[in-house]
Amino acid sequence: MTGNKEKIPNDYFLKLSKEALAHYNKCRKEKCLCELRYDDTISTQAEAFIELFNTGKINFTPKQQDDYCFARAFNLIDKKEGEKRWADLKGHESNRLEEMEIQLKKLAVDKPISSKDHRVVQALAMLGIIQNKKPIFLHPECVSKSWPQFWEFLKFVNGSIIKQ
Repeated sequence: MTGNKEKIPNDYFLKLSKEALAHYNKCRKEKCLCELRYDDTISTQAEAFIELFNTGKINFTPKQQDDYCFARAFNLIDKKEGEKRWADLKGHESNRLEEMEIQLKKLAVDKPISSKDHRVVQALAMLGIIQNKKPIFLHPECVSKSWPQFWEFLKFVNGSIIKQ
């Protein structure tokens, strides 16, 4: 997409980006509306969170690297297993392996969450609700990258307002 011809070893996300760009360009050319795309990763995590919120039990299996932060927040995977399965977690908006550990410690002692990584913030916000905490997020806008209605989702599920 940027002109670089270097092959990326795990190009799942690049493939999705290319497909989205091709869909957008086709719609512009044909002067039609682009259909909304649903993110299966977000849907699966949201369903697991709602189940946990309602029943106290979680049924979630991390299947790909974007599941790591959510799974780590709810102790379904640890840092060592995450690194073993998805070594490239180090190269996202943050080193997600390290960022989750840092921010989990902050949540545990009620310090503001300073991460700018959307997956980290989403996971910790959901964990905060389950733990009956009201964490403060210094960069709440970062979630708009993948889930623009995230905070509204949490308000709907929780019936209360999360401090942003």
